[in-house]
Amino acid sequence: MAWKSRGVRGSALEEIIDLTNDFYLKKGLARVDKVPTPIKIIDQGKDGMIDKAFYEKKSTVDFIGFVQGVGIVFDAKETSLTNLPFKNIHPHQIEYMEDVVHHGAMAFIIAHFRQFNVYQLIPFETLKRYYMQAQNGGRKSIPFKDLDERLRIPYKQSGVLNYLAALNVYNHLKETDQAL
Repeated sequence: MAWKSRGVRGSALEEIIDLTNDFYLKKGLARVDKVPTPIKIIDQGKDGMIDKAFYEKKSTVDFIGFVQGVGIVFDAKETSLTNLPFKNIHPHQIEYMEDVVHHGAMAFIIAHFRQFNVYQLIPFETLKRYYMQAQNGGRKSIPFKDLDERLRIPYKQSGVLNYLAALNVYNHLKETDQAL
């Protein structure tokens, strides 16, 4: 039985990030793992294929790891629009990111804006600011044009999405108290 799930919309981006994370691990630069979505299997065929299942609980974010001793958590999002709609970001994800930031980790989103073929790191601080505005009647998305160009993520021919470069910029902006 085949079905489409809302949970696989960012799968192409997630695959690129998985390849990148393998590269980072082999080079000793970072340890970042994909977080599996917890499911409960109801019915499994003789061939081992899952015929029926449901999500046991809400997942947190797509990736969790460490870069040079600093904890990071992030989610991968793709959009064909000129903005990143909040309908693609769940309140429990915002709460989770806020909690890990409170405990000293860095939280962010890696977004692929297909219309521009641009990968962008969106810091939690930016995400939260727009999210709070949306909760108070403001726009329900983060516009691409408002995002910091310094946090663009280069995609290399080798298949590596070098988000560590943008993460270093993000960390520098945080350390120097520059607005995010």
